[in-house]
Amino acid sequence: MSRARCTPRPRSSGRRLTLFDAGRPLRVPIIAIGALVLGLAGVAAARPGGGESFSGGGGHGGSSGSGGGGGGGGGVIFELLYWGIRLIFVYPAIGLPILGLVIGYLIYSAYRHQQNKDWDSGPPAELHAAIELSDVRRFDDAFSQIVFEDFAFRLFSTAHRARHSAETLATVAPYVAETARAQLAARAPVGQPVVQVVVGALRTYRVEVPDAAFDAQGRPLRMRVGLEYEANIATADHTYYTVESWLFGRDADVQSKPPGATRTFPCPNCGAPWQASQTATQVCASCGQAVDNGRFDWVVEQVSLVSSDERPPTLTTEVPERGTDLPTYRQPDVDAAWLQLTRDDAALDDAALEARLTMIYTQLNLAWSSNELGPARGLVSDGLYDYLSYWVDAYRRQGLRNVLADMRITHTAMARIARDRYFDAITIRIWATGKDYVIRTQTGAPVRGSKHRERAYSEYWTLIRTANRKGPALAVPACGNCGAPLQITQSGECEHCGAHVTAGEFDWVVEQVSLVSSDERPPTLTTEVPERGTDLPTYRQPDVDAAWLQLTRDDAALDDAALEARLTIRSPARRIAS
Repeated sequence: MSRARCTPRPRSSGRRLTLFDAGRPLRVPIIAIGALVLGLAGVAAARPGGGESFSGGGGHGGSSGSGGGGGGGGGVIFELLYWGIRLIFVYPAIGLPILGLVIGYLIYSAYRHQQNKDWDSGPPAELHAAIELSDVRRFDDAFSQIVFEDFAFRLFSTAHRARHSAETLATVAPYVAETARAQLAARAPVGQPVVQVVVGALRTYRVEVPDAAFDAQGRPLRMRVGLEYEANIATADHTYYTVESWLFGRDADVQSKPPGATRTFPCPNCGAPWQASQTATQVCASCGQAVDNGRFDWVVEQVSLVSSDERPPTLTTEVPERGTDLPTYRQPDVDAAWLQLTRDDAALDDAALEARLTMIYTQLNLAWSSNELGPARGLVSDGLYDYLSYWVDAYRRQGLRNVLADMRITHTAMARIARDRYFDAITIRIWATGKDYVIRTQTGAPVRGSKHRERAYSEYWTLIRTANRKGPALAVPACGNCGAPLQITQSGECEHCGAHVTAGEFDWVVEQVSLVSSDERPPTLTTEVPERGTDLPTYRQPDVDAAWLQLTRDDAALDDAALEARLTIRSPARRIAS
């Protein structure tokens, strides 16, 4: 975490310099008060997907930065306060105006903080911990978490944009049940179209998979997945930061369909463009099937608004780095998974992947710095591009530009590999540094940050590629299909060959950038865990005495003493409670 540091007090060659030194009686207190004022100013973080992060960069409810700053800061502050008080009493003509400036600055800072109180303040709700979706594959081996989360991202945005009227909400009716549509339609401000939706975080917090696909009567049982969203939702006049829970349901015997390049929501049965056979029904005009009940695909059964706060996006407040020095969370079998991936694709190795990552990192930072993401369009997924575009548009509207200079990755670590029928996903933790500051576009005047001081940070970058794609990763910005210079349309297609490339069809693209959370730590053996249930009554099987008597009759060598002696052999292991 980068911190503004107060100027250390100067030292004399032989003795402590006091306020009444004959040679320079005013220099130390004036420098000290000036340092105190300057020390109040912060350095803000920005960057694509990182420091200018959604809702203060995630990790709410316990995430904290670490590293940087060092010790001794409290002593310097007290020293500065001491000189400030001395200056007021000894030289009031100088001290009082400076005091007035300090008080004025504090009042102004408090006012600005209140005005800009948005993403860095976190949600007024406790967020869920994310869990895996692998249990869904018990009945659906074609299930892809990457595909499902992309579907959930797009449906969330599309449904919110459609919530202002029953007619527009009907366009997503096959995937959003009537109850959930009614909950969205009642969302304030009722009847106002949503113009901007940005999903900043999505977590799976609930997975229900039955023991069997059908009940005793042969009827399909239900599986359910609960997702928690953090999102920025804007109408023409209001911007809200929301935390929402969406419950998805589907019959357990349904098999996932292959992913397609289209980002629309067709009939989940026949795939035809959705059109109801009759108004206010969810019967497809093409195949005649009722399709809003989870018989063919996931449907949102319920929408719950956990919290909602009106917070316009701000680009001028400090966002400290989080978790830069925290240990890396590594999937236990990540090395074996990487070895298998490279065996399946002989052209893939550490050097090739790192070169691809470095190229994407460089190109994305250059595009971000210019307030124009077009040159990096083919290097990021559609969902990440939408997210980054929100912030670039916010900079433009405020006449600002976030400059990233001399940015470079210092080292990396493999964290996680996920593979399914359709996609391979690699999560890499990067540590990087560079100059990160914001200027006014017209004048070049600095708004925050430093043009001279570098800022170190760490993030997790997830790259995806379709599972059937093999071959070397390109280390230059070119179309992975035709090799032409990377010129990609807003819909993710190459302007030269027309191929869709932003879902990793031909090469690795960045699908997600997330900050390091203090919750992402390996299990520890040094943390006290309270005992549970020590004083609870013993549960005894009603006929346990009779059963024990019968057991000892069947085995005459077994008795209480022998069993207790066997039981009390001490084990070197100690359970780890969770």
